[in-house]
This record gives sequence, structure tokens and C-alpha cells, in this order.
Amino acid sequence: MHKKFLPCIIFLFLLFGNIMVVSAPIVDIEMETDKQIYNVGDPVRISGNVTADGVPVNDALVAIEILSPYGSPYLIRTVKTGENPSGYWKVQILDLYTCDSQGNPKTLFKKGAMAYVFISIKSYDTYFTHHVKVGFYTQYSDNSPLIAYYPFETDVEPGHEIQSIGSLPIPSSAISGETLIFASLFSGTPANAGTAYCPEKTASFYIASTTLPAQPQPQYFNITFKMPKKDVKLGNYMIYARSMYQNSLATEIKSFEVILVGDVVKDGKIDMRDIGVVCSLYGTQEGDTNWNPAADVNNDKKVDMRDIGIVCNNYGKTAIY
Repeated sequence: MHKKFLPCIIFLFLLFGNIMVVSAPIVDIEMETDKQIYNVGDPVRISGNVTADGVPVNDALVAIEILSPYGSPYLIRTVKTGENPSGYWKVQILDLYTCDSQGNPKTLFKKGAMAYVFISIKSYDTYFTHHVKVGFYTQYSDNSPLIAYYPFETDVEPGHEIQSIGSLPIPSSAISGETLIFASLFSGTPANAGTAYCPEKTASFYIASTTLPAQPQPQYFNITFKMPKKDVKLGNYMIYARSMYQNSLATEIKSFEVILVGDVVKDGKIDMRDIGVVCSLYGTQEGDTNWNPAADVNNDKKVDMRDIGIVCNNYGKTAIY
């Protein structure tokens, strides 16, 4: 190589090297839950932010997926870190509403019936086909989850619009009132490194009654929901968060545990048997011959009225081990 070209080569290397550093910042997700262990029926709060080169950003999207101990989706959301996320949404949700099986808008459904969800998505990319995975998450009026699932995935060609109607079964044990449905478009599931194409879209419908409005939802990188009081799967729940920001992928994975406080006899329900066991051991303490640590619900090395009160307050809750 001739020596006279060497300064030019060094200059170009430094120039394009700097461009690469500027265009690809180091992006991180910081996420936490308000507790590590939750009781059946407890509210769960998840919060966080996205940083680029250590500085919080208010224009990012974060794809969130919570998997139950079964490994199935429990919550699916796309949350914003600020009011106006930046970016060109190559695929967007045009419309979302509940309907009958023919696509006619409908917002009131009976318990045990079948509801349907209409969704319309469109690609605004003029060059490339995009693989899209659609995620639905529904939440009752008391903030407990109804169902989270992926109704379909498809390839969306440039400029094309796709419409679909999917079924949504309403359990006979459903909670009455306004129910929210959140729709997200991902490149894949967040648990498998999928990211969001665009902000989520929300619609509401009613189960059995138009009273009992849905609770207000927090904004930005904040999610609030409540663990149900019945038939909750106990164990570890995994939270996956992914964000694609300025061509950099950020990932955060957390977990929390759900337990059934007061289930002294370990049969998955809090009833008079549990209350009876704790009452029969009232006054005992660690070291006694008849000591039973399961009856020491608050783990203070003795069985007293506090333990009886905790079991009574959880009466009627059920879970699946």
C-alpha cells in the first residue's frame, strides 16, 4: 500500500467508526416489581425505564410478556416510556373492537358465551414483507387477568392490510363489568426476543353488566394487575421485556413468586380446616413438642391471634400447586 493513501484510510476508519458508535447506543432496560413474593389476590406492580448510553429515554416502546409457571402467556403488553414514542411504525394496528361472529360491533356479552375480536393491521413499508405475531391480553374490571394469547401470526406484504376475527371465550365464572383488551404486534414473542412494531391498541367491552368500570391503568413503563383469588397457579412467573431502540436491542428478564398464605394443610384452599389447625395450636411456640411451623403463618416463632387473623383474612382463596 502506498504511504500517501495511509492518512486517508485512517481518516475514513475513524469517521465511519464514530458514525457506528453514534447510530448504535448502548440501550438497557431497568425493570422491577414492587415485591418479590405475592399472595393469591395481591396486586402486582411492574415499573421500569429504558436508557440509552445511561440516559433515560421517554420515546421507546417495550414489549412485555409474563409466563405462568405452566410456561403459557399470562400477560402480553406493549408499553411506552413516554407520551410520544419515536420511530416509523412499519406495521400498525388500524382498528380493534369486540363483535359477533359476523364482525358486527358488539360490546355486551353474557357469562359463558363466546365473544369475538376484530383487528385490522396494515404495513406501511413499501419495500419489505414483515412477519407479525398478534398478541391479545384481556383484564377484568377488578384488574385481574382474563386471558392472554396469540390469536395468529402472518406475513404482511408491503402496503397490504389484513383483517381478522378471532374468538374470545367468556368463562361462566367471569367477573362482571367493563373488561379491557390490549392488542400488540410483535416480531415474535417477547420471551423469544420479539419486539414491538408499534404502540398497543386498547378496546373495552362488558361482561354481564355495564356497571363496574375498569380501573384506571398507569401510563408509560408501568403495569398494574391483580392476582385472582381463585384457582391461581402457584410458583414462579417470568417477566420478559424487550425494546428495539435506535437499532439496538435491550433485554431484561425478571421473576416473581406467587404463594397461598394460610394454607396450613396444603390442599390448595383456605377453609375451616386451616382455621381449625391454627386454633388448635394457639399458644404454642418453637421448641414445644407439638410445634407445627406450618401454623406459624407470619413466621414469628409462635402461634397467636395474628396467625389466626391472617388465615381468616385469606378464607376462600384457592390455588393450584
